[in-house]
Amino acid sequence: MEERNASDPSGHRRRLLELDKDALADEVIRTWDTLAVSEAELGELRVTVERLEVEIAKMRGRRGISSTKIEMANRIEELEKEISILSVGTGDEELAHLREREEALLTALLDLEREFTASQNV
Repeated sequence: MEERNASDPSGHRRRLLELDKDALADEVIRTWDTLAVSEAELGELRVTVERLEVEIAKMRGRRGISSTKIEMANRIEELEKEISILSVGTGDEELAHLREREEALLTALLDLEREFTASQNV
């Protein structure tokens, strides 16, 4: 008897053995219902967690776009400084090359701006 008590410290087994068949069936059904409710709540929590993970990914993406925009804006400023310095004493070919680089960066910056705006609307 002591072995049973050691394996059933909460006394559930003893309590269930003392129930008649109808009471035992009712207890089993209540337990199943409780388990079903818990599983449903767990499923809802999983959906909520997945939705939050998607939102976090979107936020990280937006932050990434923002930092890239800042980095590109800084590069454009540096190029503009180079262009203004080089325009004083440099040939047209090198200046044209720098203008092309600046234009490419500005185009990329506009693309990022569109992407960022689109991500805000989602």
